[in-house]
Amino acid sequence: MSSTGIIPKPTTHIYKEINEGKFKTTKHYQLVEVENGTQKLSDLINIVVDRGFAKSAPNFWLKIRIGKRWENFTGLFKTPTPGTYFADKGNNNRKEDLLIVKLSNYERDLTVYYFNGYYTANLSEVLRIIK
Repeated sequence: MSSTGIIPKPTTHIYKEINEGKFKTTKHYQLVEVENGTQKLSDLINIVVDRGFAKSAPNFWLKIRIGKRWENFTGLFKTPTPGTYFADKGNNNRKEDLLIVKLSNYERDLTVYYFNGYYTANLSEVLRIIK
């Protein structure tokens, strides 16, 4: 989708860290609240530091919990805003959805802004509306 037009209001997922300090390169989060829409991510997610195996070279990986297994959902890439990362989601390498992930409170709080059916490579406008 093009970057022209109105940016839709994202579905906001608010998570809190669980198992603080238990793992060195992974942080686990539990869903606290979903605002503006239906839940797009699992109740439990984790953020893992990238170990350099993917060509895309994300900073982190966002994993979702499906049953008893963790599954890679998408890579997270730095934005110009500290503690804020972006990702895309879609089928067959198509970028259909935009995700903005914001870590705060010493990475104990995590907010995922999920723009369903909207993607742009120009993040400046999107980052401006996210406070």
